[in-house]
Amino acid sequence: MALPYIHYPSNPIAKPPCGMKDARMFGFFLVGCEQKMQHFVDTTLNSIDSSPYFFKVLGSSPLLSFTDITRIASLQAPFSEYGWMQETDIIIWLPVVKQEKGDDRALHLYWFPAFICVNNINALINGREIWGYNKYLCRYSMPENKRANSDFSLQLETFQPYHPNTQMAWHELLRVRRVDDNDNWLSEAYETTKEIAELLSQGAQGAHLSKELIKQLLGGVTHPYLDQILFKQCPDGMAQNSLYSAVLHSPSTINAIHEVGLLEGEYEVDIRHLDAFPLQQLFGIATGKQWARLPYYVNMDFEQAGARVIVEQGYV
Repeated sequence: MALPYIHYPSNPIAKPPCGMKDARMFGFFLVGCEQKMQHFVDTTLNSIDSSPYFFKVLGSSPLLSFTDITRIASLQAPFSEYGWMQETDIIIWLPVVKQEKGDDRALHLYWFPAFICVNNINALINGREIWGYNKYLCRYSMPENKRANSDFSLQLETFQPYHPNTQMAWHELLRVRRVDDNDNWLSEAYETTKEIAELLSQGAQGAHLSKELIKQLLGGVTHPYLDQILFKQCPDGMAQNSLYSAVLHSPSTINAIHEVGLLEGEYEVDIRHLDAFPLQQLFGIATGKQWARLPYYVNMDFEQAGARVIVEQGYV
C-alpha cells in the first residue's frame, strides 16, 4: 500500500509537470558501441525480473546534448507560485525500443537519458527523487547561440584517479570544438544526407516495426514530443539492496519551436577518461577525439510531465 508523499517546509521537492521556456539545445551524435550500450540497458531497464518487456538499444550512436533552459518552473500549484530557475542539462541519450519478451517487434521508441549533468542543486534533487534521473552537479561552458564560435566543455568534481590518497577535485570529462571546414553547400548536403542514411540504417537493423510504433512515429509529426524512459531505484540504508526499483516513462511535450536546423562546420569531440565516469566502459564512447555526426540546434518551449510506471518492483 502506497503512502502519501509528505511535502514539508525545507523539502525542495516540487510536483510536476514542469514548464520549460527558451530551451536552447545543441546535439551531437557520437560513435559508441552497441554491445556496451545494451549492457548498460540490461543492468538498468532490463534488471527487473518480473517485467514482461525487454528494452533494446537502436544502433551504436549515442546522442550528446547541451541544453540551456532560460526559465523552468513547476506548473502545479502551490509550487508554481514559488518562483523559477535557470537550468542547464548535459545529457548522453540512448535510443531504446520496448519489446515484449519473446517477440522481436518494436512496440515503442524511447530516449534513455543514461547520464546527466546539471548546474544547480534544485534540478539535481528533483530530477533524482521524482524521475530517477542519473544526475550529477557540473561546471560547463557552451555558446550563447548557434552563431557563437565558442567551445562546449563539461567538468565534474570527482576522484581522479581512484586511489586512497586522491582528494576530490574538478576534472574535465569532455570538450566539443567547432572547426570551420570551408565546404560548399553541395558538399555539406552530401555529408548530411550520408550521415542521416547511416544513422537510419543503424536504427533499422534488427528492428521489426509494429503498428503501435508506426502510429507513435506518425503522431509525433503533428504533435511533437519526446518519450523519455527512466530507471529509478531507492537504496536501503546500507546501499546494498534496493527498496524500490522501477522503469518509468515521462513525455516531453514540445509546445513551440522557435528555431531549428543543422549547425555549420565540423565539431570535434574530445573525451577524457575519468575513473568515476568511464564513458568508454559505459557506452563504448572512445577516449580521445572523434567527429560528431549531424550536429544540430533547436530552440523550443516544452513541458516535462511526471513519470508513470511501466514496470516496478518493491522489496519488504
